[in-house]
Amino acid sequence: MTGGRLSGQVLGLTALGLLGWILLLWIMGLDLLHALALGAVLLALIGLRRAPVVNNEQAWPETSEERSDVGVRREVARLSWSMQGYESRVQRQSVRRLQQIAAYRLGLQGLDLDDPRDYLACRAALGERAYVVVSEPDDRPMYADFVTAVAAVEKLVSDKTGADRPGSRGDRR
Repeated sequence: MTGGRLSGQVLGLTALGLLGWILLLWIMGLDLLHALALGAVLLALIGLRRAPVVNNEQAWPETSEERSDVGVRREVARLSWSMQGYESRVQRQSVRRLQQIAAYRLGLQGLDLDDPRDYLACRAALGERAYVVVSEPDDRPMYADFVTAVAAVEKLVSDKTGADRPGSRGDRR
């Protein structure tokens, strides 16, 4: 059946139902005007019991992960939207993602977040509070600490080389 024919049938059945209700109410003793009004109200209530068929597709749009702008501000924004926590703590998944972004950005500066030799340089680049959050991705930090870490990771710039940073492996011989 086509959409036009189906809606015509539905309209015909609705009109037939309305006439049936009006006739029943008129037989029960209501005058014609009140029977028309009450019949229309009853038919509307019955019709509203069924939800309209509108926008059946409720899924999120597919995202393409083929991006060349990995590690930029958009990544941090996506991370902040994915945070879901309770007790004022952030989920481990969000902390791990921030740790990956921080490791990438520190790597651009010649620092390795996982290398104990770069501990001082990483802590200086991020700050003490942020370093604790990104260096322990399996912990659930407080929300305020996580916000501080996100801000510190956002401030990391990629124009400095590792040799220019004090305490980095680049200045050791």
